[in-house]
Amino acid sequence: MVNPSRSLPYDPTLEEIRAGLAAHRLDLDRLARSMRSEGRLADASGQIPEALWKACEARALNLNLVPVEHGGCAAVQSLVSRTALMEYLGHADAGLALALPGPGLAAPPILALASPRQQAAFFRRFDNDTPRWGAFAITEPDCGSDATAMRMTATETAQGWRLNGTKCFITNGARANCVVTFATVNRQQGRYGIRAFLVPGDTPGLAVSRVERMIGLRASQLAVLTFTDCELPAEALLRRDDEHSLHDAFSGAQQAWDYFRPLLSSIMIGTCRRVRDELATFFDAGGLPASPHLRVADVNDRLLDIERRITAARLLCHHTAWQADRQLTTSLDASIAKAYASRIAAHITREALELAGLEGIAAHPALEQSYRDAKAYDIMEGTGELQRLMIARAAQRMPRDFIWDAPCPCPERTATLADSRRSFPADATSGAPHDV
Repeated sequence: MVNPSRSLPYDPTLEEIRAGLAAHRLDLDRLARSMRSEGRLADASGQIPEALWKACEARALNLNLVPVEHGGCAAVQSLVSRTALMEYLGHADAGLALALPGPGLAAPPILALASPRQQAAFFRRFDNDTPRWGAFAITEPDCGSDATAMRMTATETAQGWRLNGTKCFITNGARANCVVTFATVNRQQGRYGIRAFLVPGDTPGLAVSRVERMIGLRASQLAVLTFTDCELPAEALLRRDDEHSLHDAFSGAQQAWDYFRPLLSSIMIGTCRRVRDELATFFDAGGLPASPHLRVADVNDRLLDIERRITAARLLCHHTAWQADRQLTTSLDASIAKAYASRIAAHITREALELAGLEGIAAHPALEQSYRDAKAYDIMEGTGELQRLMIARAAQRMPRDFIWDAPCPCPERTATLADSRRSFPADATSGAPHDV
């Protein structure tokens, strides 16, 4: 339950967000127009076009999602407001929305694990007139979905720490100025042996091995980072001043996932809205469906179904963000929102290509690009299969009366549920969920 005596976050409208960002010298509409016009070039090159920097100040973008006490915009401090913002930018171009400068996914573990002095030093990096990126590095090759089985080591030295290992699928990894990196000091301790370090991008021993060739979201530059005898000072270890020696740094990674999944889901929703708008424009201009068997009524029914799916995804995403703003547990809700949003993104973009055909794709290239982007959504921040596994496991851990013993108007259905409960193995989905 929410404590009514505690001040609850305020959820501004998009107009209020626009006005608040304008006060911080960021013209949201101009930025979106530039992203929309430069999206194809960014998709082809995998780079952020120079024209984008002419549309807005780099400092304003750097500080966009920074906490207000460190110079950020007060209008986008709640997760609800940030999901609204990312949906708007995702409508313009999903790849560029992920590639915009700022602390990004590095911010949640900094806020969760770092001391006030470390937090101030980290966010001070973004108060700059040139673009600055933060990155989050935890996924490793050959570790499957168990992020706690990492092999990257952190060895304590007389001067601080030495990191050795490889991280993969790091969003904005090739351009990051600082990377929050997770490594183990003792593999036998599992998640309790994991520590988090803030690694500057120019640290000797840190190298970009390659940038992945993506089918979509190419501007986000998913990179493989290699750490070879990477020497760090003692203060690079993220640690609150009052923390004892053995702490659970992995909780900071979980907070990062819980924070970013609603934001990523909002970008997916923006992509779906863009596809819906492109389809409506195509048919309003006299375009014909690719299949001669489809009537106007059939096309309208499919467009209405697309709208229903988008609305459902937006409500799931908003609910998750609303709970996070009230400091409620959101791991399950974030997984549900992300799993559903990625599924409808794949469905809607495929449906758009089937409806519009080659004629529609030629007239609206964003349909084809959105289809490719949707392919990448399913594996980001945990694959769709893993999200559904986590949801199923969480449902199994819920109180039995919450799932099985709710009043049912149909006695036969109640009996069937009781029988299935008795026959279902209790340990079929046991084990703690983990993520990539």
